[in-house]
Amino acid sequence: MLRQQRPEILDAADVPDHLARRAYRDLARIHWWLGDTASILREIRRDRLPVRRILDVGCGTGAVLKYIRGKLDVEVLGVDLNPRPGSVSILKADAVRDRLPCVDVAYSMHLGHHLSEPDLIALIRNVGRFSRRFLILDLVRHPLPLALFRLFVAPLVCRIVVVDGQTSIRRSYTPAELHRLTSEALRGSAGTFRQSVAPVYARQLIDISYAPLARGAI
Repeated sequence: MLRQQRPEILDAADVPDHLARRAYRDLARIHWWLGDTASILREIRRDRLPVRRILDVGCGTGAVLKYIRGKLDVEVLGVDLNPRPGSVSILKADAVRDRLPCVDVAYSMHLGHHLSEPDLIALIRNVGRFSRRFLILDLVRHPLPLALFRLFVAPLVCRIVVVDGQTSIRRSYTPAELHRLTSEALRGSAGTFRQSVAPVYARQLIDISYAPLARGAI
């Protein structure tokens, strides 16, 4: 399956708020059903160092961040190019290039496939200037999750999510591609990472640890 570059409906800033809110609610439900939210929460809880401040990169309305705040005694912040009204603090910024809040742990859920290869590399490097750890959770470009989405998820969500969900899978990186891009982003630094892929290619996770001396110098 070749990677597609077609933009998604929710990428546009002119989607009416009521339609965007419905779509983001459905997306939050999908993250919950598939275990994406639980995966991020579990990884944060496994951190060997104290976690006091967390950043959601590409947070949308901040629904996942709100859930994490309810589970952990931490300060939460979000950053997004086109933030939607929500109940958490969201900064309008380009996480690929702009200065970000300094945090202990940053994460992104289903953001990577929106980015070109150079921008994804730049994102990983930029986040490392402001966080000691970065969790990247994303889809996997493979026919199996595409078929499962059409069969089990599409009948339960709004039309925007049906269209964007299929586009997202086609835009996603394979595990080999994401491994290569992360390696390239960390080349020349002492940063390390591990990668895991869920059964039936439901998701993949990159867990990056930035070396303290390398932060700010990647």
